[in-house]
Amino acid sequence: MAAPLPVLRVGVILPLKKTRNGRMQELLRSQELGIHFIHIDLETVQSVEDMVAACGRLDAILHKLAHDMVFEPLGDATAAKNMRIMHEYMKQYPNVPLIDPLDNVRVLTNREAVCQMLTDVPRSTFSIPLHAIVNSAESKAAFLARIKSGDFPLPVLAKSIEACGTDASHRMQVLSTTEDIQSMDPSVPILFQEFVNHGGRLFKGYVLGETILIAERNSLPDLHESTTIKVEFDTQRPFPTAAAFDQAAVAQPAQWTAPLEAQIRDIGCAIQAQAKLTLFGYDVIVSSKTRQLMVVDVNYFPSYKELESFDPLLRQHIRKLVQ
Repeated sequence: MAAPLPVLRVGVILPLKKTRNGRMQELLRSQELGIHFIHIDLETVQSVEDMVAACGRLDAILHKLAHDMVFEPLGDATAAKNMRIMHEYMKQYPNVPLIDPLDNVRVLTNREAVCQMLTDVPRSTFSIPLHAIVNSAESKAAFLARIKSGDFPLPVLAKSIEACGTDASHRMQVLSTTEDIQSMDPSVPILFQEFVNHGGRLFKGYVLGETILIAERNSLPDLHESTTIKVEFDTQRPFPTAAAFDQAAVAQPAQWTAPLEAQIRDIGCAIQAQAKLTLFGYDVIVSSKTRQLMVVDVNYFPSYKELESFDPLLRQHIRKLVQ
């Protein structure tokens, strides 16, 4: 009979919304594979000493502090306190691994930083859409000049710089005219991303350690060059259909093939090597015009809702990192 696995005590720091998720509640209650999860509520602690008193000895910490990373530079006192405690904990307990390292996760909280990280990935199998940051009257004028010169095609997607945590991070706009862009307030930083027709299909990659799952989903429809309608949408809800753009619906067949899956999986490996993260998701589209694969988003600690074996895979991953 095999000896029982040594017990590992793993602290868990998650947003309240995520802890209410049924899957996460099951994870916190179960002690399978010798992994005991201990929920850490940073709202109730003011120091590392408080945290240790409440949670005891830990072998690792699993976190989604991305939201605090967004709000800390915005002046949020609670977020600043939480991040201070975590940095102090890391100094006092350097042998307790954070899953994932804070500095690596921070990159994925800012869409401009994500674009730069993707640009730095040694790549031959994917590209990223054109993008521009507008955060002043001057940068807006320069962006409009690029559009008028034909250097940056319309339509575009307008996104907040913050990639998570805020209401604005989930709201996007499809803008099809220079008038729409001219009307936007440049004092609120915006990332404009080239809208690439992609057959209305989106491939979501879920990375959990060495496991990569690919799932195909519906996406925004292909748009005509004559489109002039502005559409705002919430990425946490179903995407707008062709009707929202005053276009006739066109059947969008699935694009899934085994070679395509392998290519998207390779993209995940390349991003992982560059970002040095073990828990993240990434979105890939296939350009209708060039058939080029394009990465349009990367996010930390996604829902993994398509990954049925999430619980055992996460436990195995944590044990491997610790031991």
